[in-house]
Amino acid sequence: MIELLLVINHTLFLLSPGPLSIVVEFQNSVTGSNVSLIFNYVGGRFYAWMFTDEKTLEYYTSGIYDVGGALARTAIDGVVFCSSMKYKVTIYRFKKVTFEALNTCLVVQIWPRKDSCYISLPPPLFTISIFSSIPSPR
Repeated sequence: MIELLLVINHTLFLLSPGPLSIVVEFQNSVTGSNVSLIFNYVGGRFYAWMFTDEKTLEYYTSGIYDVGGALARTAIDGVVFCSSMKYKVTIYRFKKVTFEALNTCLVVQIWPRKDSCYISLPPPLFTISIFSSIPSPR
């Protein structure tokens, strides 16, 4: 049974039900500071946290709201992260899997979607299981 679809670097991962953590790490192109986004998947929803320095938090929020607190209180159905800069994605499931990406998007969707809304992406070059280390050509 498949519960999540994850696409990164034109590779589609099919994930079975269960808890999952995704960590996205990158350097903010304006402040030069490191940023970590953590997405925990529990009970059919994602919960997010952001960690960075005060200068970068100010850049993202203009001091108007607490982005970390706002993220922690919000459950989301999926994750889309795009960057023209280099970033690293680490997936923690039963083992740790790490990818580096540049000028691409990370997309994680619950499958099947109850609302029939899907993000349209080019077809993946590979489809693999998160537990496999050998890609299967499409």
